[in-house]
This record gives sequence, C-alpha cells and structure tokens, in this order.
Amino acid sequence: MIYVVIQFSAILLLIINTNINNISTYSLILFIASAIIGVTAIINMKISNLNIMPELKDNHKLATNGIYKYIRHPMYTSVILLCLGFLLTEITTVNIIAMLILTVNLFLKSRLEEKLLEQRFNNYKDYKNNTYRFLPFI
Repeated sequence: MIYVVIQFSAILLLIINTNINNISTYSLILFIASAIIGVTAIINMKISNLNIMPELKDNHKLATNGIYKYIRHPMYTSVILLCLGFLLTEITTVNIIAMLILTVNLFLKSRLEEKLLEQRFNNYKDYKNNTYRFLPFI
C-alpha cells in the first residue's frame, strides 16, 4: 500500500506543479509516448490484469506478448514518461525530488511484483532474463 501512496503523491505533486504555459515540444512528445505505451500495455495485458496494488489477482495471467515482449513494466514506463513531461514544464528542486522519489518507488514496486510473479509462474525467470524492466536496451 505504501508504494501506491508514494506513487500517487509524487504524480499529484508533479501535476499540481505543472506550468501549462510552459509545455514544450519535448513535453508533448513525452505525453504522446506515455499515452501510446500505456494504452498498448493495457490492450496487451488485458484489463482484467490491471491492478495498482503490487499484488497478483487470483486469475492473473502473465502477459508476454506485444509490448511485454520487450519490457516487463510498460505501465511504469508510461507513468515515468508522463511525469517527465510534467517535470519539463517546471524544473524545480521539489519537482526533481518528486521525480526521483517516483522513479525509485516504481523500481522498488516492480521488484516486489517480480518476486510475486516468480513465485506464481515457473517461466517468469526466463521471461525476465529476455526482457528489459522499463526501457528496451537499458
């Protein structure tokens, strides 16, 4: 639960501090990329798998197709890109700290989820070894 509270607090802070008069082309590109990745992830994972809590549903199915063929946590990638777009509209110490906290939080949350996935799915370790966490090739 703490991961979700930290995640949404950081996102909310970045949204509140967004300077809509200072939205650059870079921010727009990040917003569009975030939307494409997020929608693609939801389509590929099936909406029944969607869960903001770092826990697996009883009927959870491992998604390894589409965007999940390349990255294990595209929803987190989407959030990070979206929030980077917000950050670029108003680069302040508070916003940079919020972005760093969000990124570390999502990394830790993904580690917890991966432990749960390894316990549930025998093939998860192989999948994990052949994909990237948030961005392809990084």
